Amino acid sequence: MVFEIRKAELRDLGPALALDREAFGPDAWTVMDYAAVFSENSVKKFTAVSGGKFAGFGASEWDREQNAVCLMTLAVRPEFRGRGIGSALLKAMEEAFGKSSDVYLYVDTENETAVRLYRRAGYKQTGIIPSYYMNGHDAMIMRNEK
Repeated sequence: MVFEIRKAELRDLGPALALDREAFGPDAWTVMDYAAVFSENSVKKFTAVSGGKFAGFGASEWDREQNAVCLMTLAVRPEFRGRGIGSALLKAMEEAFGKSSDVYLYVDTENETAVRLYRRAGYKQTGIIPSYYMNGHDAMIMRNEK
């Protein structure tokens, strides 16, 4: 099935919030978090659409302290997984601030699918944050230096 990646619009806020809750459970962002992300012009937001349906969402921002792009969130609806949508969203977020930008992210060490996606895209583990998530899982810090 064909899909497109486009800049997220305000109408995507509800579906993105619902997907976040489904994908991340107790670690999901709140309505206020999403309202802030959607109102902040410095955050680059992308929506995946397939067959006219909301299929995924991702957001990234420039982190001045790290002098790198921070991938804030990335999720694909279960029925659209395994079709390259996650990789396409990842690429859009990486390139939102220029192709030569360093990029970093945090990922649940238990989320094998996400870790595999990031490794295939060239990310390497640079650290661990113990018990970072509400479920007690550690966060793996990964970086893709350009």
